[in-house]
Amino acid sequence: KIGRDLDLALPPVNVDPEQMKRVLINLVDNALDALDGEGEIVLKTRYLKEREVVALEVVDTGPGISVADRERLFLPYFSTKRGGTGLGLAIVHRIIAEHAGQIQIEDNVPKGTRVIIELPALTPVSDNGSGVGPWPTTRS
Repeated sequence: KIGRDLDLALPPVNVDPEQMKRVLINLVDNALDALDGEGEIVLKTRYLKEREVVALEVVDTGPGISVADRERLFLPYFSTKRGGTGLGLAIVHRIIAEHAGQIQIEDNVPKGTRVIIELPALTPVSDNGSGVGPWPTTRS
């Protein structure tokens, strides 16, 4: 089961949609593999106004990831999956870094894993001339 807890009032972020799609597919695929048919995945979004970032979380109720493995997950060729290439999370990390973002992995209490991506929100402007809100209308 995949659930959603989405904040519909998020400010825009400057991202490449295809690259972010690749990130989400990889993270959801990893979560599905971890669940092995049992459990739940929840996609969450929220705006952290004090830090001016949009957070995207992929949360699962699988077995979790050991602290030792967590420290190496973003290294190329490291994999906890049998037959895994170890490139998926390394690519995810690179894509997020190229978008001036951060990614971290935490325990999901009481069980599972929480992957948190934070991307800088576009700075509001007083008047962008479009009449559709306080956000810039062009990508920088």
